[in-house]
Amino acid sequence: MAGPPTKSAAVQIVRPPSTSTSGPGQAVNATSHVGMNKGIMDHSKDTARASPVSADKKRETPQRICRNVMIYGFCKFQDAGCVYYHPPPGTDPNSVSTPKTESPALTNATPLSKESKSSFGLGAEHLSAPVFVPKTPMAENASPRASTPAVSTGAQTPSWPPLANAGGIIPRQDVSINFDDSMLSLDPSQSSGMDSSIYMQGQPMRQPLDYHLYTSPLSHVSNPPPSHHPLHSFFIPDDLRRTIQSRQEAIYTGTQSGSAAGLPAELGVYHSLIPIGPAQGTTPSKVYGHPAPVYKAMSSVDGNVYCLRRIEGFKLVNEAAFGAIDTWRRIKHPNIVTIREAFTTKAFNDNSLILVYDYHPLSTTLWEEHLASASDQNAPPSTLAAVTAAKRRSGMPIPERVIWSYITQIANALKAIHNSNLAARNLDPSKVLVTGKNRIRLNGCGVLDVLAYDAQNLAIHQQEDLVSLGKLILTLCYEFFLPGQHPAIPLDHISRHYSPDLKQLVIYLITQSSHPRSVDDVVKMMGPRILNELDAMQNYSDVLENELSAEVENGRIVRLLTKLGFINERAEFELDPRWSDTGDRYILKLFRDYVFHSIGVDGTPILDLSHVLTCLNKLDAGLDERIMLVSRDDQSCLVVSYREIKLCIETTFNELRNSGNPHRVLR
Repeated sequence: MAGPPTKSAAVQIVRPPSTSTSGPGQAVNATSHVGMNKGIMDHSKDTARASPVSADKKRETPQRICRNVMIYGFCKFQDAGCVYYHPPPGTDPNSVSTPKTESPALTNATPLSKESKSSFGLGAEHLSAPVFVPKTPMAENASPRASTPAVSTGAQTPSWPPLANAGGIIPRQDVSINFDDSMLSLDPSQSSGMDSSIYMQGQPMRQPLDYHLYTSPLSHVSNPPPSHHPLHSFFIPDDLRRTIQSRQEAIYTGTQSGSAAGLPAELGVYHSLIPIGPAQGTTPSKVYGHPAPVYKAMSSVDGNVYCLRRIEGFKLVNEAAFGAIDTWRRIKHPNIVTIREAFTTKAFNDNSLILVYDYHPLSTTLWEEHLASASDQNAPPSTLAAVTAAKRRSGMPIPERVIWSYITQIANALKAIHNSNLAARNLDPSKVLVTGKNRIRLNGCGVLDVLAYDAQNLAIHQQEDLVSLGKLILTLCYEFFLPGQHPAIPLDHISRHYSPDLKQLVIYLITQSSHPRSVDDVVKMMGPRILNELDAMQNYSDVLENELSAEVENGRIVRLLTKLGFINERAEFELDPRWSDTGDRYILKLFRDYVFHSIGVDGTPILDLSHVLTCLNKLDAGLDERIMLVSRDDQSCLVVSYREIKLCIETTFNELRNSGNPHRVLR
């Protein structure tokens, strides 16, 4: 005995009946290719035999009525391809029912004919449909929750728009729907489990400065627009502005987000340690003999940023070695990086020596500036002994005037050091900082005084400083010079490319002598070159003072703007007759409109910075020049001078300042 027929879980899709007489080929099975093809063929035959009346029956399909018909009573695009429904002439458009737009998942987008409305449901031909087998495997224990809305499985057509060339029949498409049953167990109100797996640490976003808002035109633009030329003349030169702003940005970059990974959060009074320069790892420095990484840190005492040089693996044996640090701290010289303090710590899980120096942002070394090739920029700087022929200098040789500038500054620093009974002991290209244009400073002073403490051989160390200066000059003039090499070839190169005075100075410094040499002899040999350096420094000082004087004038403008902001539009004086539209304070309101709210002939706002600065400068000077102030309604005008406006500002501001003190007499 055969069991009951297997029920199919397939959702039957019923094709909308055609306008012609219903035939056996009109029922389309969505799961059968043969039935679909047969239905399309039969429908095409019925369409070919359809009478002209079928076009009128198609109008029974609810469509959107053309708004031109509803507003004007006709549509001039009816015969030109208008896609909306146009009722027959004489029909009231308001009486024609329009379809209600509902959710496509709950309503039929394709209308049914009158014949199909009475027999809505599954016909006899639908019972022979094959069993629908879903392509996506369903979980066996998938049971919807009570709160899950039920899905209607009625015989409804999809909400896709019918194809015009297929008579409203949509071809069959195999659509695979992927559904994850595990998502049913997620509670939207409890998202802690989901957030814990996708949490990402927030990083502070740096807002770049608006450098582009007042950058001057490029150099190749010979004739800038008149509106741009006066604007840039009010600011400092771009090269000086970019240098100052870049240094300020480099000082505080990274110091607000804490120390870098692997570094202690605090080191005494210093925090936010950031490595400076290329990573050296555990490679010992060829100058100090120990790994010597450098960090940038902020002090919690004064809030300034300092440079911390760490000497790894150093254990202090003699406490007297720190006595030289106190002497170094008292040296304040423009060509020496000032040392602040020195201490030992175990915060890095070892015995480390920390020396704190002033931080000079965006500074390089002589090795990086003149001796390192492009491939060596990321490598740790070498010492004088490691500068070989492979490390060639790119470009032209260093100009002699630049070399004399370096010699003058180094000799000036050595004189201050030797007069303090100290020795530099580290004149190496990698330990001479270039902090500006041809501006150098001796870096790392005092490190060897602690590492190799020797108080008995001070005179020997001072003589070695002069020899190191001569070797440094040879290296800058002749990049192929090697320590221990005979200086004949480098001196011949210097004699062919530089002046004899430079050659004589180098010979004096590197030649062994029985009597001790002094840095004062070096100063005497430099002669007029010191005057050239003095001239350059004074000229640069004049440029900076000129720009500073221009910036100082900006404070006067800010004071005027602040006073005008305090005076204008005060709500507590609206009923005061002195602040009414006929009072003296009304002049200040009209002056504000004259300066900031001017409009052109065509009514466009005038945004002219030169006009604003000119008016404010004349107001600050109190000129007798008269201007005409017009009210906003153009019904009244006042002719006043800048002197009268300035007097009104001072009087009104004093009244505001003294209004809280009843013992003061208001003027």
